[in-house]
Amino acid sequence: MKKRYVLAFFLTALAGTLLHFLYDWLPVPLVGLFAPVNESVWEHLKLLFWNVLAAGFILCRKKPDAQRAWSGFLAALLLMPLGLLGIYYLLAAGFGVTALWIDLTLYYLTLAGGFCLAYSMEKSGRWSFLSGVMVLLVGLYGAALILFTLAPPQLPIFLPPGA
Repeated sequence: MKKRYVLAFFLTALAGTLLHFLYDWLPVPLVGLFAPVNESVWEHLKLLFWNVLAAGFILCRKKPDAQRAWSGFLAALLLMPLGLLGIYYLLAAGFGVTALWIDLTLYYLTLAGGFCLAYSMEKSGRWSFLSGVMVLLVGLYGAALILFTLAPPQLPIFLPPGA
């Protein structure tokens, strides 16, 4: 089972890397709902959300206890952006440290942390009773990703660097 999560992590990281460039290659509005349309921090959260959601569907299908299996992915979908944003802004605003290699490393570490969380939560099953609440929160977050792509507020998180 653990091998499936490791393989899914690598495939998800590869898919996220490719998804980063998809809107540049295919600038269609529908693609922009799932791929970053600019270099804002908010748009890059799509690289975590849609890929991990897809991995969750693949890894959780045919599980005898779907609620238990999904609880980890739902928690990861909610916690990964918080961790990524917290560390990113701590480095960028708190210490003035910005570099592409730091952004990439942070993305891959956040993704790895999300898969570790999903795996450990599925194994323990302790938080599966919160799955219903997490489904609602993940749905709201996914809707916000789409809404703020279509109508981004004029706040720093939604603006590309230098805008």
